[in-house]
Amino acid sequence: MPALSKKAAGGRRREVKSAARRGTKLGASLCLAFALDIIFGDPPAPWHPVIWMGKAVELADWGMPGREKGPAAERMAGIAVAAMLPTGAYLVTGGFLRSLPRPLRGAAEVALLSFSLAGRSLYEKAGDVQRGLAKNVEAGRRQASHLVGRDTAALDDEGVTRAAIESVAENCNDGLVAPVFYGLAGGAPLAMAYKMINTLDSMIGYRNMRYGNFGWASARLDDAAGFIPARITALAAALASPAVGGSVAGSFRVSHQDGPQHASPNAGICEGAFAGALGVRLGGTNYYDGVPVGTSTMGRGLRKPQWDDISRAANLMYFAGTLVLVAGVVFRRLWIGWRRR
Repeated sequence: MPALSKKAAGGRRREVKSAARRGTKLGASLCLAFALDIIFGDPPAPWHPVIWMGKAVELADWGMPGREKGPAAERMAGIAVAAMLPTGAYLVTGGFLRSLPRPLRGAAEVALLSFSLAGRSLYEKAGDVQRGLAKNVEAGRRQASHLVGRDTAALDDEGVTRAAIESVAENCNDGLVAPVFYGLAGGAPLAMAYKMINTLDSMIGYRNMRYGNFGWASARLDDAAGFIPARITALAAALASPAVGGSVAGSFRVSHQDGPQHASPNAGICEGAFAGALGVRLGGTNYYDGVPVGTSTMGRGLRKPQWDDISRAANLMYFAGTLVLVAGVVFRRLWIGWRRR
């Protein structure tokens, strides 16, 4: 019996050491991936995993049995799609990495983790909107149409500015903090599974005649997957706000008071944190394909956003993302150290 206990203890120590090595490598890989995204941004479209994820969603939308056969059948088909595609992304990514020789496996994971991040792309598009507005409102509208999903043709200066800041705030979670969170939790396979969930929501997670039932499960899954990262995003934005001349207290206040009033349980928290941090008022009525959609006001009593607030929001996005990355790597290291003890 004592020999068995020693053997079990030895196996446990080896398991913990292996997890520690994996955790250390994963933290380093994610830091490198973050740096690569800052330097190089997205890969060419044919090589970007999200493009292939979008094609998979289009195929499911077109060929999934149950489409347009009644609400119940459509909802069941949507549940199947929401379960299969993220699971498939996780398994395919993991299988791909395991199939590579060990020297290439680490490099491939770094590349995939970098592809899961959208920090530079978001930063550049926000900058394009600000530079467009500096010329005229029409140029701002044109650039905003590449960043946001709402109608932009009739937006004034304030509307374009608000759209850009709100998109930066929401995508700080979707495109930066959440991939870091899931990358630290489960490496590239889990980060890619999250990107598939997010892609599903962005393509079919709408409350309209076509996707109200089929996209229901994808929208709810995205809400669940983004719930914890969104709160981390809001916390990081508040703590990082002094770096852009913002208010920590204001960020916490608006996020706590106004964020929960938003239709989205995650977007509102993030937008509220950015509104309070920047000291600007966000929210209001947006139009999607000509249909008005009202959102709650974030930061009642604060000033209207101005065009130069877009760059402040973009910088805040990067400061918050970096804070989450550093804190996450440190926390993971401390957790592994505690397990080893």
